[in-house]
Amino acid sequence: MQIGKIVAALALCGLTGCGRDPGLQDQFTKSDYRLPFEERLRIEEAAPVIVCGSVLAVNEVGAPRRSPGDSRIKTQLTRIGIAVEEVVKGGITASPLEFYFFTYSFANHSDLGVPRYSPEVGQRRIFFLRPWEHGYRSVGDVTNYNLAVQTGRHPRDFCQGKSPGCCIAELLLVPAQAPDIHWFVHDLGPDAYAAGVLCSPGASRDLLQRLVRNPDGRIAGSAADIMSMLPQWWPQLAWPGH
Repeated sequence: MQIGKIVAALALCGLTGCGRDPGLQDQFTKSDYRLPFEERLRIEEAAPVIVCGSVLAVNEVGAPRRSPGDSRIKTQLTRIGIAVEEVVKGGITASPLEFYFFTYSFANHSDLGVPRYSPEVGQRRIFFLRPWEHGYRSVGDVTNYNLAVQTGRHPRDFCQGKSPGCCIAELLLVPAQAPDIHWFVHDLGPDAYAAGVLCSPGASRDLLQRLVRNPDGRIAGSAADIMSMLPQWWPQLAWPGH
Protein backbone atom coordinates (compact mmCIF):
# COMPACT_ATOMS: atom_id res chain seq x y z
CA MET A 1 0.00 0.00 0.00
CA GLN A 2 1.33 3.45 -0.87
CA ILE A 3 2.31 5.79 1.97
CA GLY A 4 -0.34 8.29 0.91
CA LYS A 5 -3.08 5.68 1.19
CA ILE A 6 -1.87 4.65 4.63
CA VAL A 7 -1.94 8.26 5.82
CA ALA A 8 -5.44 8.72 4.36
CA ALA A 9 -6.69 5.56 6.08
CA LEU A 10 -5.32 6.69 9.43
CA ALA A 11 -6.90 10.11 8.98
CA LEU A 12 -10.27 8.50 8.25
CA CYS A 13 -10.08 6.40 11.40
CA GLY A 14 -9.50 9.56 13.38
CA LEU A 15 -12.70 11.23 12.18
CA THR A 16 -15.27 8.95 13.81
CA GLY A 17 -13.33 6.00 15.20
CA CYS A 18 -12.69 2.78 13.28
CA GLY A 19 -15.06 -0.06 14.04
CA ARG A 20 -17.34 1.86 16.42
CA ASP A 21 -21.09 1.38 15.84
CA PRO A 22 -22.75 4.79 16.25
CA GLY A 23 -26.24 3.33 16.71
CA LEU A 24 -27.75 4.82 13.55
CA GLN A 25 -30.92 3.59 11.85
CA ASP A 26 -31.37 3.71 8.10
CA GLN A 27 -33.61 6.32 6.47
CA PHE A 28 -34.99 3.98 3.79
CA THR A 29 -38.77 3.98 3.31
CA LYS A 30 -41.12 2.21 0.91
CA SER A 31 -41.57 5.52 -0.92
CA ASP A 32 -37.96 5.17 -2.15
CA TYR A 33 -39.15 2.41 -4.49
CA ARG A 34 -41.17 4.89 -6.53
CA LEU A 35 -39.38 8.19 -5.91
CA PRO A 36 -39.14 10.10 -9.23
CA PHE A 37 -35.67 11.15 -10.36
CA GLU A 38 -36.58 14.85 -10.26
CA GLU A 39 -37.84 14.60 -6.67
CA ARG A 40 -34.66 12.78 -5.65
CA LEU A 41 -32.64 15.59 -7.21
CA ARG A 42 -34.60 18.14 -5.19
CA ILE A 43 -33.89 16.24 -1.97
CA GLU A 44 -30.20 16.13 -2.89
CA GLU A 45 -30.10 19.81 -3.82
CA ALA A 46 -31.43 20.72 -0.35
CA ALA A 47 -28.55 18.90 1.40
CA PRO A 48 -26.55 21.26 3.64
CA VAL A 49 -23.27 19.71 2.50
CA ILE A 50 -22.46 18.72 -1.09
CA VAL A 51 -19.01 17.52 -2.11
CA CYS A 52 -17.42 15.92 -5.14
CA GLY A 53 -14.75 13.36 -4.38
CA SER A 54 -13.31 9.93 -4.95
CA VAL A 55 -13.91 7.01 -2.62
CA LEU A 56 -10.86 6.05 -0.54
CA ALA A 57 -12.30 3.45 1.83
CA VAL A 58 -15.49 1.42 2.37
CA ASN A 59 -15.95 -0.30 5.74
CA GLU A 60 -18.96 -2.18 7.06
CA VAL A 61 -19.92 -1.37 10.66
CA GLY A 62 -21.72 -4.01 12.71
CA ALA A 63 -24.06 -6.65 11.32
CA PRO A 64 -26.93 -6.29 8.81
CA ARG A 65 -30.26 -5.22 10.31
CA ARG A 66 -33.89 -5.25 9.28
CA SER A 67 -34.86 -1.88 7.88
CA PRO A 68 -37.40 0.04 10.01
CA GLY A 69 -38.85 1.40 6.76
CA ASP A 70 -39.32 -2.01 5.13
CA SER A 71 -38.85 -5.06 7.32
CA ARG A 72 -38.58 -7.32 4.27
CA ILE A 73 -35.03 -6.12 3.60
CA LYS A 74 -31.77 -5.89 5.52
CA THR A 75 -29.44 -2.93 5.37
CA GLN A 76 -25.76 -2.64 6.27
CA LEU A 77 -24.32 0.42 7.98
CA THR A 78 -21.23 1.44 6.01
CA ARG A 79 -18.56 4.03 6.66
CA ILE A 80 -17.32 5.67 3.45
CA GLY A 81 -14.17 7.75 3.25
CA ILE A 82 -13.62 10.13 0.36
CA ALA A 83 -10.90 12.46 -0.88
CA VAL A 84 -12.74 15.75 -1.34
CA GLU A 85 -11.95 17.32 -4.71
CA GLU A 86 -14.57 20.07 -4.79
CA VAL A 87 -16.77 21.60 -2.12
CA VAL A 88 -20.02 22.40 -3.89
CA LYS A 89 -21.93 23.54 -0.80
CA GLY A 90 -21.19 23.80 2.90
CA GLY A 91 -18.23 24.71 5.06
CA ILE A 92 -16.06 21.66 4.49
CA THR A 93 -12.36 22.45 4.86
CA ALA A 94 -10.82 19.04 5.56
CA SER A 95 -10.02 16.08 3.35
CA PRO A 96 -10.36 13.14 3.63
CA LEU A 97 -13.96 13.21 4.80
CA GLU A 98 -15.96 10.32 6.21
CA PHE A 99 -19.70 9.71 6.27
CA TYR A 100 -22.21 6.96 7.02
CA PHE A 101 -24.49 5.30 4.49
CA PHE A 102 -26.69 2.20 4.73
CA THR A 103 -26.23 -0.16 1.78
CA TYR A 104 -28.55 -2.95 0.64
CA SER A 105 -27.05 -5.88 2.52
CA PHE A 106 -25.60 -8.96 0.82
CA ALA A 107 -27.64 -10.90 3.39
CA ASN A 108 -30.73 -10.22 1.27
CA HIS A 109 -31.69 -13.05 -1.06
CA SER A 110 -33.35 -11.05 -3.83
CA ASP A 111 -32.71 -7.91 -5.85
CA LEU A 112 -34.07 -4.64 -4.49
CA GLY A 113 -35.94 -3.96 -7.73
CA VAL A 114 -34.69 -0.36 -8.08
CA PRO A 115 -31.19 1.07 -8.60
CA ARG A 116 -29.12 0.99 -5.41
CA TYR A 117 -25.74 2.39 -4.50
CA SER A 118 -22.87 -0.03 -3.88
CA PRO A 119 -19.81 2.01 -2.84
CA GLU A 120 -16.42 0.95 -4.19
CA VAL A 121 -12.94 2.40 -3.78
CA GLY A 122 -12.02 4.63 -6.72
CA GLN A 123 -15.53 5.85 -7.58
CA ARG A 124 -15.82 9.58 -8.26
CA ARG A 125 -19.19 10.95 -7.19
CA ILE A 126 -21.08 13.95 -5.91
CA PHE A 127 -22.26 13.14 -2.38
CA PHE A 128 -25.16 14.85 -0.61
CA LEU A 129 -24.65 14.92 3.15
CA ARG A 130 -25.90 16.33 6.40
CA PRO A 131 -24.04 16.80 9.67
CA TRP A 132 -24.51 14.11 12.29
CA GLU A 133 -22.92 14.41 15.73
CA HIS A 134 -19.19 14.78 15.00
CA GLY A 135 -19.39 13.63 11.40
CA TYR A 136 -21.74 13.27 8.45
CA ARG A 137 -24.27 10.91 6.94
CA SER A 138 -25.90 10.68 3.53
CA VAL A 139 -29.26 12.45 3.10
CA GLY A 140 -30.71 9.09 2.04
CA ASP A 141 -29.81 5.42 2.20
CA VAL A 142 -29.76 2.25 0.07
CA THR A 143 -30.65 3.85 -3.29
CA ASN A 144 -28.70 6.35 -5.37
CA TYR A 145 -28.52 9.46 -3.21
CA ASN A 146 -25.44 10.57 -5.13
CA LEU A 147 -24.43 11.34 -8.70
CA ALA A 148 -21.63 9.58 -10.57
CA VAL A 149 -19.09 11.94 -12.14
CA GLN A 150 -17.69 10.47 -15.35
CA THR A 151 -16.02 13.65 -16.58
CA GLY A 152 -12.76 13.12 -14.69
CA ARG A 153 -11.06 15.37 -12.17
CA HIS A 154 -11.68 19.10 -12.44
CA PRO A 155 -9.28 21.87 -11.36
CA ARG A 156 -9.31 23.06 -7.76
CA ASP A 157 -11.96 25.74 -7.10
CA PHE A 158 -13.85 24.72 -10.22
CA CYS A 159 -17.08 25.68 -8.46
CA GLN A 160 -15.93 29.12 -7.36
CA GLY A 161 -18.55 31.75 -8.23
CA LYS A 162 -21.14 29.18 -9.31
CA SER A 163 -24.39 28.25 -7.57
CA PRO A 164 -24.41 24.67 -6.23
CA GLY A 165 -26.87 23.48 -8.88
CA CYS A 166 -24.94 25.02 -11.77
CA CYS A 167 -21.65 23.73 -10.39
CA ILE A 168 -23.12 20.22 -10.36
CA ALA A 169 -24.31 20.70 -13.94
CA GLU A 170 -20.78 21.52 -15.06
CA LEU A 171 -19.19 18.74 -13.02
CA LEU A 172 -21.50 16.33 -14.83
CA LEU A 173 -21.24 17.75 -18.34
CA VAL A 174 -17.81 19.39 -18.74
CA PRO A 175 -15.07 16.83 -19.50
CA ALA A 176 -11.87 17.41 -17.53
CA GLN A 177 -8.79 15.35 -16.74
CA ALA A 178 -9.07 11.64 -17.68
CA PRO A 179 -12.82 11.31 -18.30
CA ASP A 180 -14.39 7.87 -18.62
CA ILE A 181 -15.74 8.30 -22.15
CA HIS A 182 -17.77 5.10 -22.21
CA TRP A 183 -19.70 5.85 -19.02
CA PHE A 184 -19.85 9.57 -19.75
CA VAL A 185 -21.72 8.85 -22.97
CA HIS A 186 -23.81 6.17 -21.26
CA ASP A 187 -24.97 8.60 -18.52
CA LEU A 188 -25.23 11.71 -20.68
CA GLY A 189 -29.04 11.67 -20.89
CA PRO A 190 -29.73 11.48 -17.14
CA ASP A 191 -26.89 13.91 -16.45
CA ALA A 192 -28.29 16.44 -18.93
CA TYR A 193 -31.69 16.14 -17.27
CA ALA A 194 -30.12 16.59 -13.83
CA ALA A 195 -28.31 19.69 -15.09
CA GLY A 196 -31.60 21.16 -16.28
CA VAL A 197 -33.33 20.50 -12.96
CA LEU A 198 -30.50 21.66 -10.71
CA CYS A 199 -29.30 24.65 -12.77
CA SER A 200 -31.69 25.48 -15.63
CA PRO A 201 -32.94 23.92 -18.88
CA GLY A 202 -31.05 26.62 -20.79
CA ALA A 203 -27.81 25.77 -19.03
CA SER A 204 -28.26 22.09 -19.90
CA ARG A 205 -28.82 23.02 -23.55
CA ASP A 206 -25.73 25.29 -23.62
CA LEU A 207 -23.49 22.64 -22.10
CA LEU A 208 -24.77 20.06 -24.58
CA GLN A 209 -24.11 22.45 -27.46
CA ARG A 210 -20.48 22.61 -26.36
CA LEU A 211 -20.35 18.81 -26.31
CA VAL A 212 -21.76 18.62 -29.85
CA ARG A 213 -18.51 20.33 -30.92
CA ASN A 214 -16.33 17.90 -28.96
CA PRO A 215 -13.64 16.26 -31.14
CA ASP A 216 -14.57 12.82 -29.83
CA GLY A 217 -17.30 11.57 -32.13
CA ARG A 218 -18.87 9.40 -29.43
CA ILE A 219 -19.45 12.43 -27.23
CA ALA A 220 -20.55 14.71 -30.07
CA GLY A 221 -23.02 12.18 -31.47
CA SER A 222 -24.58 11.37 -28.12
CA ALA A 223 -24.89 15.06 -27.24
CA ALA A 224 -26.63 15.75 -30.56
CA ASP A 225 -29.11 12.95 -29.91
CA ILE A 226 -29.94 14.29 -26.46
CA MET A 227 -30.24 17.86 -27.76
CA SER A 228 -33.15 16.71 -29.90
CA MET A 229 -34.92 15.41 -26.76
CA LEU A 230 -34.69 18.62 -24.72
CA PRO A 231 -38.02 20.14 -25.95
CA GLN A 232 -39.78 16.97 -24.75
CA TRP A 233 -38.39 17.55 -21.26
CA TRP A 234 -38.75 21.35 -21.30
CA PRO A 235 -41.17 22.59 -23.98
CA GLN A 236 -40.00 26.18 -23.57
CA LEU A 237 -36.72 25.23 -25.27
CA ALA A 238 -38.65 24.65 -28.50
CA TRP A 239 -39.01 28.43 -28.79
CA PRO A 240 -36.09 30.64 -29.91
CA GLY A 241 -34.54 32.73 -27.18
CA HIS A 242 -35.30 30.33 -24.34
